[in-house]
Amino acid sequence: MKRTRNPVVPDVRQISRSTILRQIYLGKSMSRQKLSQYSGLSSATITNVVVELLEEGIVIESGLEASQGGRPRSILTINPRYGYFIGVDIGETFIRIQLFDLALHKLSSIAYPQVLDENRPEQAVQFICQGAEAVLAEVGITLAKVLGVGIGVGGLVERDEQIAAYVPSWGWQSVPLVSLLETYFPMPIYLDNAAKAMAHAESLFGAGQWSKHIAVLLVGTGIGAGIIADDSLYRGVSNNAGEWGHTTIELNGRLCRCGGYGCLEAYAGAPGIIGRLREVAPQSSLLQSNDQERIIAAIVEAARNGDPAAIGVLKDTAHYLGAGIANLINLFNPQVIILSGWVGLEIGEYILSELHRFVARYALKRLFSATRIELSHLGQDAVVMGAAAFTLEQFLAVAGRHNSSSLK
Repeated sequence: MKRTRNPVVPDVRQISRSTILRQIYLGKSMSRQKLSQYSGLSSATITNVVVELLEEGIVIESGLEASQGGRPRSILTINPRYGYFIGVDIGETFIRIQLFDLALHKLSSIAYPQVLDENRPEQAVQFICQGAEAVLAEVGITLAKVLGVGIGVGGLVERDEQIAAYVPSWGWQSVPLVSLLETYFPMPIYLDNAAKAMAHAESLFGAGQWSKHIAVLLVGTGIGAGIIADDSLYRGVSNNAGEWGHTTIELNGRLCRCGGYGCLEAYAGAPGIIGRLREVAPQSSLLQSNDQERIIAAIVEAARNGDPAAIGVLKDTAHYLGAGIANLINLFNPQVIILSGWVGLEIGEYILSELHRFVARYALKRLFSATRIELSHLGQDAVVMGAAAFTLEQFLAVAGRHNSSSLK
């Protein structure tokens, strides 16, 4: 008789631990009785698992709550000092490294400027390692207390045989960034696209809280989108859904750095905005700097002061972004669209009313009426916080048990 493999038996104990840990984390604080109500687990299971979590120091008792006719109940809370996460944002103009406690409170931060033409993988690794040492030293924490490292990168991240980053504009082709960092970080490392990290953060802590359908727009040097549908990140077949910046907005339009023509990024990303100003006002004093961030900030300030060229450029930008956002609304029917990224944050407040007007022009009316458009609540921290939150999710999934392998 042919032998068959035994089916994989779920680790019931770990599932129970993960369920309880997640309930405590998401509920901020919770009594054992409420844990039983919300988790559906028996009182005996709750008692046994909570004893383990208290002994391990993952959970602490943080006070008492009154009960009807009985003794006060102790309140259980995640111990923020049990362990720490490092979050990294590899942007086109900077690399930002931040340290978070277990409750995802930011403790320390450092950023290193990048030169667009010099974004080498070796340089990124050096900055990440150097930055990790700096943020840990600032608060007096050792690397051994770090539970995971989360990294968001502005490019494609594929998860075939090995996790690899593709950023053609930097010359990155199948860069094994996780493998390059593993010799320094002996703990789980999670790498994903920056727009997805941003969407994850906004859904948990920002303008997307309590919404199940969200589109988060990363508008910077490049443009991307993180899509959340039914409370889950939409990834696509190869983890590359959300390349919204490379949707065609102008037939036979400008050459984009991706090699295509007429992409939204070529019109509403930082180089596209600066290029438009160069077309309409080639002698503008706003173009004297070589720093993209300074030029974009100067354009917004000039527009506020009545400069007609700057006003026209930002109106054009709102027009292109508005048409692109309308396409997202018609495709995904989100509850909320969140404008973020360093360019989005810089120009967002100024263009918001114009943006609404253009979106309304191109979106289906019933879909548009069901969507609100907001600016990011998390600002420049969105990507790095989302990257750290990916590692937190894995920590909760493995029920707080240490795992030295890379996160996938």
